[in-house]
Amino acid sequence: MRKFLPILLVMAGLTSHAQTLTTPADSVAAMIIKDEFYNNKPLNEVIADLQKKYKFKIGYNVELLKKYRVSYWFDNTKLLDGIKGTLKETKDLTFYIDDANVIQIVPKTATQVLQNARKEFDTRYRGQPTRTNFTLMGKVVERKTNESMPFATVAVLGSKIGVQTNVDGYYTLLKVPSDTVTILVSYVGYKNTTVHLSPQTPLQNFVIEIEPGEQELEEVMVMGEKTEVLKANEIVGMIKMTPKNLAKLPNIGERDPFRAFQLMPGVSASNESSSGLYVRGGTPDQTLVLYDGFTVYHVDHLFGFFSAFNYNALKDIQLYKGGFDAKFGGRISAVAEITGKDGNKNQFNMGADLSLLSMNGFIETPLNKKTTLLIAARRSYQGALYEKIFSTFTSERQTNVTQPGLGGRPGGPGRFGNNATQDQTAKSYFYDLNAKLTWNLSKKDIVTWSLYNGTDKMDNSSASSFNFGRQTIFGASTSTNDVSAWGNLGSSVKWSRRWNDKLYSNMLVSYSNFYSNRDNTRSVVNTIPATDSTVATTRNINIGQVETNDLKDFTAKIDFEYKLTPHNQLEFGVHATANTIHYNYVQNDTVNVLSKNDKGTITSFYVQDQIRLLDTKLLIKPGIRANYFDVTKKWYVEPRLSATYALNERVKLKMALGRYYQFAKQINREDLTQGNRSYWLLADGDALPVTKSNHLILGGSYEFREYLVDVELYQKNNVGITEYTLRFVPQIRQGLSVQETFFNGDETVRGMDVLVQRKFGKFNGWIGYTLSEAVRDVTIFSERPYYSDQDVRHQFKFIGSYRWKNIDFALTQIISSGRPYTSIVGAYQINLLDGSVRSFTMPSDKNASRFSSYNRLDISATYNARWGSVGLSVFNLYNRKNVWYKRFEVITEGDESVLQTTNVNYLGFTPNLTISWKLR
Repeated sequence: MRKFLPILLVMAGLTSHAQTLTTPADSVAAMIIKDEFYNNKPLNEVIADLQKKYKFKIGYNVELLKKYRVSYWFDNTKLLDGIKGTLKETKDLTFYIDDANVIQIVPKTATQVLQNARKEFDTRYRGQPTRTNFTLMGKVVERKTNESMPFATVAVLGSKIGVQTNVDGYYTLLKVPSDTVTILVSYVGYKNTTVHLSPQTPLQNFVIEIEPGEQELEEVMVMGEKTEVLKANEIVGMIKMTPKNLAKLPNIGERDPFRAFQLMPGVSASNESSSGLYVRGGTPDQTLVLYDGFTVYHVDHLFGFFSAFNYNALKDIQLYKGGFDAKFGGRISAVAEITGKDGNKNQFNMGADLSLLSMNGFIETPLNKKTTLLIAARRSYQGALYEKIFSTFTSERQTNVTQPGLGGRPGGPGRFGNNATQDQTAKSYFYDLNAKLTWNLSKKDIVTWSLYNGTDKMDNSSASSFNFGRQTIFGASTSTNDVSAWGNLGSSVKWSRRWNDKLYSNMLVSYSNFYSNRDNTRSVVNTIPATDSTVATTRNINIGQVETNDLKDFTAKIDFEYKLTPHNQLEFGVHATANTIHYNYVQNDTVNVLSKNDKGTITSFYVQDQIRLLDTKLLIKPGIRANYFDVTKKWYVEPRLSATYALNERVKLKMALGRYYQFAKQINREDLTQGNRSYWLLADGDALPVTKSNHLILGGSYEFREYLVDVELYQKNNVGITEYTLRFVPQIRQGLSVQETFFNGDETVRGMDVLVQRKFGKFNGWIGYTLSEAVRDVTIFSERPYYSDQDVRHQFKFIGSYRWKNIDFALTQIISSGRPYTSIVGAYQINLLDGSVRSFTMPSDKNASRFSSYNRLDISATYNARWGSVGLSVFNLYNRKNVWYKRFEVITEGDESVLQTTNVNYLGFTPNLTISWKLR
């Protein structure tokens, strides 16, 4: 009788307390109990409460469980692990899953019954394993579009075996224990996916499909339904975001990936006039921006109000805030790696966005079984929102010239005037175009062609004419050129090949061109007609400046990935970049202030190993990069090392150190009266030294429940920082030496980034805080070190989003210390030898003053439907007057010069409406 007692207990439990199971066995195994605490409760009540809340099927005998009292905390715990931990206190009970997918709680005397039931379940559900210690190769794709998923994590559930897909979505798992294991795939913004292998599973070209994450999460947190807005703790200094998640954040005109990154700790968010990334005290030119493998040198649209990247064309973005891998070179601060969409490989799709600022559309389609095409384009139009931004960013920067005797206002009649005409037509717009063609030539070969073109054009020119007197005594005409065009054109062709189960290669050839042409000049013509005693005279006055900058980048590179063992991957490659940079700056038609024509080639070799040790708890990446720069004829060696150590499942420690060099850099041209400007030049090792930076990063992360706390401390020591100014030159003169205007020095940046993220749930978001200091030492500006232009001591960010039914609500709050600036403290006049009078200004010490603190709140609401969405956002909700820069003007009053200071502010309260539509 005792022999059959366990079976009778099981049958009794099944009869009285088994409910219908709503999920298969694999989902039960992956189910997570978010937060449940039981203190000294009867075991039958604990099981009944869990069953009621989480709807799983379980069999047990009430009378048997009544006599046990347990205490247990389910803290983001797997259901089966929690049940095991709960029963452990009893010392008499155990459980198994039967062939009906029911969890059965039985006495330990039923061990043989349990083992037999488990064996029978495994045989029926998965079959007997036929292959062991094999290699599994394949690709991770999005289910709906068949788009490849780069940098997704693929792991064998319950083991230490795991890899990351490469940029083309391919993975290789070595030494998979058996063909009945479960594979877990995770990717930020997508549901975690489990796939059960079987003896029939193909071991090569095994495609795993994943789905975008659901916005709304149930109380039972199933691993396959967890999604995150961003991922920030896997790699030192790295933040990962998918463009799909940008719709949750407030935006002004467009869903902007670079503006989204500015909401992360360590990236400045108080520079509305630049969508470039000021990362950890660095400037935008110190961040390497790669789009499908080619370098993008300019990332701004509309005076930097938002970035030049169309989110409809983007698939994946990774930002490395420092300590980045040896495969990246040429920048000293950060790397933004952008992967463009291949396009829908299953069916034709199209979509469009319309806002108060621009129109945006895309099409994606398979051309045949092996080829896909994606085209995305957008263009601004001069609506109310565009005009508001345009006037804010241009009205204070116009050149005003007052001609004596003409009434004191250009275009206005003087006291004798009776005829005046003015013709002014402002034309301004931006556009960008993305295209990508992908050929899957074979199961081993992929060829892609990618194109990007982003351009801004502005024409604010005008013409005026005047006639004075009742009869024409004399006349005057002015012609003002205010024409600017800037942008970036880039393209790449890439061939990717999987040679075997261990070797993968990418070969790429690319071209990139940044161009900027600005003509801000005024021509004044005064005409005095002939009289009886004089002849007719005409006087021409030309003032203003013309500035051009053109950078060309030709790059060829080949990268290899070689998997030595399941826990050791070697990466190596060769890169070569040829730069040609022209810069010309002319004032008043005659003075060539600066003219540069630079050429140079950088040839680089790198090798990096990725090793997992100590039962995969320790990940280390030693690497080295060597660059030969033909301009200086020198080698520049960059050793690098990063490491991550998992103390347990929740706590990780991180570190990175390395050396970085930059050869092409953007020079800051100091303009004390109207803000600074910058332009690209190539280092020459003399007046323009190659910039060097040493990084040190230490940090750690802690995950509990649905929260993440991530902290990183960093220090960067930069050598060869260059600034440009004319204020130490007595006067602008022909043949000015370059060495007289470039000034070099060092810089130290140190700080701390703190991220507290709520990763899951209807309400999620993060709080970011950055404490930093950026100090420069360029002796020509000051005998003591001074704060860099981009120094921001404190920066606090709160980002929150909440879903109610089909509506996403979001807000972002940014509070930041003021940036430093150089003020003008006075003005005076000097009588020159030729009898003329000239006004001069007296600047303060370099960056001795600071703007007032920056403060901004943005909100948005987005209604989601099957056909698309409608979004309403408000930028700067409470109309905060944040200072962009201070404009200093010297006004002459008799024999005195008076200094007038005006705050030029960023954009105030600005609403926007966006309608998005998609065919599928």
